[in-house]
Amino acid sequence: MSQAPHTASSGQGRISSMDALRALAMFLGVGLHAAMPYTYRPFEGLYHDPYYADISYDYIFFFIHIFRMQLFYVIAGFFFRLLFLKIGTRPFIRHRAQRILIPFVVGLFTILPLTYLPSAVARVSEAGMPWNWATVSAVLKDIFTWRGPLHLWFLYYLSILYAGGLVVYHLMGSGAAKRLLPLKFIHGDFSPGGILLLMTAASYMSLWMFASPFVEYAPGLVPKVSFLTYYGIFFFAGWVLHHHMKRIFPLLKRYALPFTLAGVVVGCVVGWAKIDPAAPEVNRALLQAGATAATICLVTGVAGVFLRWVNAERPAVRYLSDASYWVYLVHVGLLGAVQMYIGQFRFWGPAKYALALGVTIAVSLATYQWWVRYTKIGFYLHGPRKRPAVGALPKSDVHGRQPAT
Repeated sequence: MSQAPHTASSGQGRISSMDALRALAMFLGVGLHAAMPYTYRPFEGLYHDPYYADISYDYIFFFIHIFRMQLFYVIAGFFFRLLFLKIGTRPFIRHRAQRILIPFVVGLFTILPLTYLPSAVARVSEAGMPWNWATVSAVLKDIFTWRGPLHLWFLYYLSILYAGGLVVYHLMGSGAAKRLLPLKFIHGDFSPGGILLLMTAASYMSLWMFASPFVEYAPGLVPKVSFLTYYGIFFFAGWVLHHHMKRIFPLLKRYALPFTLAGVVVGCVVGWAKIDPAAPEVNRALLQAGATAATICLVTGVAGVFLRWVNAERPAVRYLSDASYWVYLVHVGLLGAVQMYIGQFRFWGPAKYALALGVTIAVSLATYQWWVRYTKIGFYLHGPRKRPAVGALPKSDVHGRQPAT
């Protein structure tokens, strides 16, 4: 399979709004993690501001968490099929290893220790211990202690889903297996409404594999069937979306606002039932149904909003789309450092969230511009970028870019 299979719907063109949508999913992750130290219910084992907490941050976390990663995997599945059909199996494997697998492996030994560094330094400082070789050694031991892949887990599961997608495509092209595979289902050859209903039912059923009605964090490097199944459904939905984008894109644009509004309304009800201590207890099946409906509506609606209204060909949007991957990779440690520092002071709570978020994004973008965009790191994250002439944006930054997702 050195060549990509021929298809009428390979979608060779660049869909820039989908790039912008991917960037949104990344930046929402920064907003989600920025809210965690200020939630009414602290996250076990994580830093929590000693002077400020408000239930509104529980809602911020809930709303982002209920659809962001699902949206990301839809986009990933979309670009999987687009890129595979464009360049074929072997180039695809090289491309994805460069953009996903290598950053993941390198990040385990570089990004994760730097992520743990602020909390390790804070523990030494709070204990009043002098800084000497013994405390430095303790900090180094702490930051290199394995605690799981943290926010890099999505790259690991994405690599597994890529491998699974390649296996399916290989089987689709083989003789006997081709006749046995349910190709109508694999291609999503149903009405758009049927596709949506099947996706909703599948995601609802897969949530029964978790301990709660909501998808959880994926710790460790032992692949969990529950996570692969749940996120695999959204990855497959992106595959189907690319296959039928001429039919589905117009519908997403047309119904963008109704789906988004429905997702917000249902999400408010489900979030209230989950978060508010005064809310009545809700049957798991009902709560899970509401969570599924909110997820599907928000993923569908937000995708439609970006396809319809976001002009991703603007230089600023293109730049943020490129930078979003780096920002997401490095933001957790930066956030921790800023939040632990400002957590020593008493001042208006919402300003803490805004300051932590703003400083983290600003520093992440600055390091991206200085150390990543035009360097070898940028080559691995999103491909080469040429420095523009003063006051001009080179064509290489506008055309011919391959998907970073």
